[in-house]
Formats: sequence, structure tokens, C-alpha cells
Amino acid sequence: MPLWTFRDYLDAGGTNVIRQWMDSDEVPLEAAVKIDARILFLADLRVWPPQYVSAITGWPDLLELRVVYAGNHYRPLGFCDPGHEFTIVHAVVEKRKLPRHVLMTATDRMNIVRSDRRRSCAHEFRTKPTAG
Repeated sequence: MPLWTFRDYLDAGGTNVIRQWMDSDEVPLEAAVKIDARILFLADLRVWPPQYVSAITGWPDLLELRVVYAGNHYRPLGFCDPGHEFTIVHAVVEKRKLPRHVLMTATDRMNIVRSDRRRSCAHEFRTKPTAG
């Protein structure tokens, strides 16, 4: 049994925006698979290595998962709640400092989930078949 549970943000219509992002053209299949693999890896660790997860300066409740694929930096953003639960509320591809509007969106979504747990679901791992 994993130590951590990962969850995804749901918009007001119930769409899993994290899975939607991971399945979009912005995220190649290999990068999405690597993100899912990183989540599975982190789920079994008591302490997360700083090369894979880091705090965001000035945004005390937010953490970023760090995944690099083909020179691109995939950065799912989320927060921890008691009971070893991590909810991913936003995700971007960004090499430099995260833009303020991205962090504001993540914070807004975090507050929504904290006030209404129905606005998140268990992380959806890739289930679509791959070509080949």
C-alpha cells in the first residue's frame, strides 16, 4: 500500500484538468508516462528527494513536482494535506521562474479543493492505449 495518495483537481464541470493537460498536445506521451512514473515512485517514499519535489519560494502551501523530458521542464503544482495526500491543482511546461498568474491559479484551485473535497479525484493514470 502506497504511503501517499495523489489526487487531481476537477473543474466546476467535473473535468479532470490535470489528466486533460497530460493527454494534450503540450505533453508528449513519453513525458506523460514519466510524470505518472514519478508519481508512483513518490507514493512509496516517506521523504521526497528535492530533485523531484520542491517548495516554491513565497508560496508556502504549494509544491512542484519536477520532471524533465527532452529538455522540457514539466511542473505539476500541488499541495499536501494531512494523511499523506498530495493534490495536483495545476501543471505547466516552464524552464524559468513560474509566472505569478500560474501560482495564483494553483492557489485558487488549492483553496477550492480545501473547501470542497469533491473538486478532486484520485490521480488518473494513463489508460489510453499507445500506438504500435
